[in-house]
Amino acid sequence: MPLTLRYVKPYSTRGVLYVLLVVLSVIFTMATALSVADFLKILFGEGEGTVPSAALVSKWLNVLYAWLISFGRLNALIIFSGIVFLLYGLKNVFSYFSLVEISVIRTFVVRDIRNDMFRKAMHLPMSYYDRQRKGDVLSRFGNDMVEYEETSLNSIQQLLTSIISMVLYLAMLFYLNIKLTGFVLCMLPIVAFVISGISRKLKRKSQMVQEMNSRLISLTDETIGGLKVIKAYTAIEAMNKRFRTQNRRYARQRTAMFRRIYSASPISDFMGNAIVIGILLFGAWLVFSGDQGLTADLFISYVMIFVLMIPPAKEFTTAISQMKKGRACADRIEEFLAETDEPCNVTFSVNTEATTDNNNAVELRNVSFCYNEGATVLDDISITVPRGKTVALVGSSGSGKSTVADLICRFYDVQQGEVLFAGVNVKSMPLADLRGRIGVVAQDTLLFNDSVSANIAFGMPGATAAQIEEAAREAQAHEFIMALPEGYNTSLGEGGSLLSGGQRQRISIARALLRKPELLILDEATSALDTESERRLQQTLGEVLRGRTAIVIAHRLSTIAGADEIVVLDGGRIVERGTHSQLIALRGRYAELVSLQSIN
Repeated sequence: MPLTLRYVKPYSTRGVLYVLLVVLSVIFTMATALSVADFLKILFGEGEGTVPSAALVSKWLNVLYAWLISFGRLNALIIFSGIVFLLYGLKNVFSYFSLVEISVIRTFVVRDIRNDMFRKAMHLPMSYYDRQRKGDVLSRFGNDMVEYEETSLNSIQQLLTSIISMVLYLAMLFYLNIKLTGFVLCMLPIVAFVISGISRKLKRKSQMVQEMNSRLISLTDETIGGLKVIKAYTAIEAMNKRFRTQNRRYARQRTAMFRRIYSASPISDFMGNAIVIGILLFGAWLVFSGDQGLTADLFISYVMIFVLMIPPAKEFTTAISQMKKGRACADRIEEFLAETDEPCNVTFSVNTEATTDNNNAVELRNVSFCYNEGATVLDDISITVPRGKTVALVGSSGSGKSTVADLICRFYDVQQGEVLFAGVNVKSMPLADLRGRIGVVAQDTLLFNDSVSANIAFGMPGATAAQIEEAAREAQAHEFIMALPEGYNTSLGEGGSLLSGGQRQRISIARALLRKPELLILDEATSALDTESERRLQQTLGEVLRGRTAIVIAHRLSTIAGADEIVVLDGGRIVERGTHSQLIALRGRYAELVSLQSIN
């Protein structure tokens, strides 16, 4: 409820209008029922035109009925039928507009929550996604949101409508006969106790179902993503068995949940019928005993109003059950929205005396880092990248090379030491400012299902066609782009599936070069290129990197032989540093890596 109330609040005016429309709809429903009973009393009364005392409605209605009967009983019945038809028509009109109004509120609430969830997903730190399953995050956007709308929002709508209807009907029942209504109220706690017993465990069961569903989505995503490996290792049946097991557990829990949910409606229906029978017996006894507060015609009207109250009473019990089920979805959404964003600009005091010369673009000072309190990835690392120079990071897999790039971009914050950009601690810089001055070509190339131009200009919507083409030429991508069916307007498909690995990498490089960044980070930028493309791109990068500040991370050491400094990492520590020729002469770890790749 707190989540819903927070997002419904901006639409409180529409909510008030919805309540008013529901009230009018119920009033016209009651007016129709009561008018029929009262009119029939007059129509079949002892004397034509006799006006009884006003017991059900105001005296002017009785005067109206008597006036209608003065035209003759048959004519009066025809005219009154038209009046009833009009009343029902107005009831349906108000009911329609109330449903339209609440549907607008529901749609806007879901839209706002989705917008905030997506915004939250963009601002969460990378460490969050290290902890969470991808399927769990996708489940919150998909299944949880659908369930939330169909259960929580729908049940709140039903609950509100049923409460308004029941309050108005009960008020009329009290007006008609206090004794009979007191009897009804004595029966309601029994119904409430039975229904609450049914829905007591629904929230926990629903939460288990949602968690199992997120595991299924994760397993499906993982399986489809690794389908080539699964087929290659003939593990299809093993994955089928694994999925069937998870799906069977999910189906069992979901069935148990629905069994409990749907038991509320027939039980409440049974209890409602029992109360109707009780009303008929008790009311008939009051009429036969000559109770002055209840006549036969009032009793008929009372039963008609109570019958009208049964559907909203059933909706009330169903809504309570659905809210228990939907609460689990709302909790998962609220939990996601409550996650802490990555700090955009943390107040951080920089030691100005220790600050390096601004001629150094990047500096890591005694940096130590580990992921989620796990094993140490970087241990007391100090690296300086002067302006206009290229520093290469090499080492075996897991040595911490890519982590250095992540810390500079502040995807993660260091536990010890500090990272400085242009002499300023990155923790004191707004993230948008920091990252806007860095161009990154990541190890895993990511392209969007959009045109070539849109992918190159990603993050720079104001880029001109000439600037995009210039960046593509620098990345040796212009030639193959022009060979595409629509050139720069060609859609690349999901994940850039229409391009080869090397082509995707060159598009990614062009994207980074378009920004004309102060610092260029190439994280395995040539890893997906064939030998010829790599050689051509090396020549291009040689021109691009000349006079530019850059950090190059590479396994293929041919790409960094011309770097101004090469830093060799091993086990999260710096073991060697120097130029290519200096490190070869040392005959240490770097020379060993070079010899393994047969580089002279």
